[in-house]
Amino acid sequence: MPLVGDPDGYATKDEFADYLARYAAKNGYEVISGTKIVRLLRVGRLFEAFTADGLIITSRAVIVATGSFPVPRIPSLSRTVPISADHLHVADFQNADSIADGAVLVVGDGASGRDVALSLSATSRVLLAGGRKRRLLPERILGRSVWWWLERSGLLRASASSFIGRRMREADPFPRRGNDDQSLARAGAIRRPRLTGFDGGMVVFEDGSTEEVRTIVWATGYVDDFRWIEIEGATGGNGDAIHREGVSPVGGLYFVGRAWQRNRASGLIAGVGDDASFVVDHLQRHGRRER
Repeated sequence: MPLVGDPDGYATKDEFADYLARYAAKNGYEVISGTKIVRLLRVGRLFEAFTADGLIITSRAVIVATGSFPVPRIPSLSRTVPISADHLHVADFQNADSIADGAVLVVGDGASGRDVALSLSATSRVLLAGGRKRRLLPERILGRSVWWWLERSGLLRASASSFIGRRMREADPFPRRGNDDQSLARAGAIRRPRLTGFDGGMVVFEDGSTEEVRTIVWATGYVDDFRWIEIEGATGGNGDAIHREGVSPVGGLYFVGRAWQRNRASGLIAGVGDDASFVVDHLQRHGRRER
């Protein structure tokens, strides 16, 4: 089913939520919304999923499609934030009105950190602390979206183990979407080196310089936490998913939407459909053998 909107643009969260609702209605899928699965068990050849409100769902197979960004990563450095400063993860950021008056430090210059810095620059003095050097791709090349080129060149389908895939994972480039260094400078956001700590009520940067800020926004990424999957062999020691191209070593358990699950496109709208087809095909073949 096509996604309505600009074919060369990015769907907003509301547009994509509407798309999913239409898709479910068109296909007659039963959707239980606003419900969190807090525990998953294997009982014999079946699975039991427990919801937060006490419902138990039993099934012969489970596909975990919770995405690649389930739990905000907040560095241990946050435990020493001065009491004079508010701090929050970018996942909890709403808009400029939710931020107290005063200077704001955004820690992390990935796509979300840059977007937040831009959104706050009109109303606050904004500092953006980076880390490793970022590689930003142009939004359009020869009049075409960079995603068109990545798809046609095969780069989106590069596997994680290939030479190209390993280089892409190391560089982790992303389209600049108007949040490149020049755009940040024009908006008034001030680039700073890596945050290293705090001294009294001041933040301290890698070059030894200090600043006084009122709010810190941690744009420091996310981590996996699949500890709610209480099945031996399904997860690693850090609560990370164990799988090969989305297929768990636990029969009947699958994952979809993982970053680099099969290739660069796996964690994107552009590639998750292919991964879903791969996983469902494996599930159907495995199910037929069991019957």
